[in-house]
Amino acid sequence: MRKSKSSRKSAEGSSSCDLRHIFWQRAGRPANARGEEQVGIELERRRLSFVRVSGQGMAEVNAQRSCALPADYPDMSDASAEAVLWAQGMPVVTSAEPGEGQVKVSGYVRSQVLYVAQGHPDGQPDSVTRVSIDDPRFEVVIPAPGVAPDDAAGAEVTLAHFQAESTGARTLQFAATLAVSAHALRETTVEAAVAAQATGGSRITVHTESVTVNRLVASRSERVEIGETLDIPEGNPPGTLDARSCGAAGLARAVSVQTLDGKVSVDGELALEIAYAPARSVAAVNIVRFERVPFHKSFEIPEAPKSMTPRARVELAAISATPVADGAFRVEAAVDVSIELTARERVPVVVEISSETQEIVDTETKSIVVEEMVGEGTVDIDVQDTAPVSALMQHRSLTGMEEIRGSFRQVGLSEAEASDGEATVRGLLRARVFLSDVEEDDAGTFPVAFALEAPVEFSDSTEIPDVIEGDRIEVTSIAESVFVERAGPAKLDVQGSIRIGVAAYRQARASVVTAAEMIAPVSLDPFSMTFYVVGPGDTLPRIARRYGVPPDKIALANGIAQTDALEPGQKLYIPARR
Repeated sequence: MRKSKSSRKSAEGSSSCDLRHIFWQRAGRPANARGEEQVGIELERRRLSFVRVSGQGMAEVNAQRSCALPADYPDMSDASAEAVLWAQGMPVVTSAEPGEGQVKVSGYVRSQVLYVAQGHPDGQPDSVTRVSIDDPRFEVVIPAPGVAPDDAAGAEVTLAHFQAESTGARTLQFAATLAVSAHALRETTVEAAVAAQATGGSRITVHTESVTVNRLVASRSERVEIGETLDIPEGNPPGTLDARSCGAAGLARAVSVQTLDGKVSVDGELALEIAYAPARSVAAVNIVRFERVPFHKSFEIPEAPKSMTPRARVELAAISATPVADGAFRVEAAVDVSIELTARERVPVVVEISSETQEIVDTETKSIVVEEMVGEGTVDIDVQDTAPVSALMQHRSLTGMEEIRGSFRQVGLSEAEASDGEATVRGLLRARVFLSDVEEDDAGTFPVAFALEAPVEFSDSTEIPDVIEGDRIEVTSIAESVFVERAGPAKLDVQGSIRIGVAAYRQARASVVTAAEMIAPVSLDPFSMTFYVVGPGDTLPRIARRYGVPPDKIALANGIAQTDALEPGQKLYIPARR
């Protein structure tokens, strides 16, 4: 059949057509030319913007490096079998790069060493000198299923073991064990239908599902500068005033987080370790500790409700100690404080709309992934380990008269995984033990101290009934109560407990309706040709549903591919069903 010129004009430029074989009027408009309401669907939409953990992973990394002293530093004394008197490290993350199913974490350990520096031939005695070296470096690729290159990745590194020893007059050998945890976040935004109703006398059935979303309310990160003058505790020898004979290390932890009147307050404390050279004629080191040096940071966040508990993270970024008198130090520290406020809520979303009348419901959907909490639990770990002192010592010889003056403990996790009905965590406890000793010079004896590292591996599980393999285990809290005591002249006992809070999450997928239209069905005349003029928003599957013809047949009849984009005004031949 050949169409006339007047027929083509009607098809392309008119809103209705009296030719039986041309159909292009779109259904679902609110009214026709006579003001009569036509069948359609009204949607109530809500903009959902939420974040979720797309993937995470953990690893234990061993890093070793031999480093030379900087050129302007004196040689280590060859007269001392214990050239390294004190060593500490602080991990620094330089990058966390997301990839396909992985996160690459790079960084280094900022190593500090107090060593016995060789004196000059003119009679100047050996002395204590501090050197700081940004080594050993580390790089690890952590498997993290679900992570994509466009995600936002982050990493946390805990120093689980650290040691340094001299291997020559100008070389130091560093060895570090690191517990590295990496994760990636993904933000999703979708205009989702949360309710729907039919218009124009049609009837529909609306199917909804409730999904849990984490909405990011606010995120802040700032650096806190801390300056304190700390007196050497009673019973310790006075120190020299040489700033290069003093070293400091520490750990920052959050104590409390509160939200009140649009303000989020973080209170924390530093646990500090300061090593210094006593003001004596013998090159030696004493160690003093300060368990609770307070700091505070407030964030102005007007949108923060009082009932919301933020997640806070504090990290020691820099630390130094300078003697200001023979019995006091000026400590300067920088702490990075970051907070995150998220609102977890359940939102009903429309996932399907079906017609109860003769019309066809055509919907557009978007697939989203959310996380649902499966359960929570606590892993209680009993720590009981005995370490021979000889295995912990490097070159120092023990007299058996040394006394324990305390310990520094830090928990690093290397794995957190789910299996059917339980969650398992593994990691390393860093137990740094401080022992007292006595040195002697021409003026008599004086107390000194040194440190030993006793790493303790641990692994344990807790039951969470609804957990299955593949669920994501998130560590929510870590608390330890561990002490170290002598188990004889040559052994140390590490005993106590570690409590780790965990939560299990499972991914859930939902196809949410973002747009809907009511389409009037069309019956084709098998004895005439039918054409359709493409309108705004039309797709080949939508046109195929309207006419009840497979989309591949329409594409074949018009010499196009099913994936080709359609242009408004484009004319399509609709083949008859046979």
